[in-house]
Amino acid sequence: MAWLKRVCVLAAFVAVAFVGFLLSLDNATPVALRLLGRETMPLPVYWWLYAAFACGVVVGAGFCLFAHVRGKLAARRLRKAVRERDADLARLRGTLAGADEARMPTSGA
Repeated sequence: MAWLKRVCVLAAFVAVAFVGFLLSLDNATPVALRLLGRETMPLPVYWWLYAAFACGVVVGAGFCLFAHVRGKLAARRLRKAVRERDADLARLRGTLAGADEARMPTSGA
């Protein structure tokens, strides 16, 4: 199944690269953006589109990283709790086994 994931990721990358190439052909007109009363230097539209796409990728990756780290921390916390419960269970089983042996009559000579 890992190969299928790789093929899908590669296909998506090729599709995005192809669309980007088409955008660069159709949108070569230089434009200046106005941001908060300031104007940027004129660049072709496709560069602005690439920049917007790149910013989206970075923000999306940041959100995914945040969720991934939260999940890893939760899993670590749960593994620690399971280890503690296993230790308690082992201790209780040892206590019960000792009590059962104490109750059993020993056959002496």
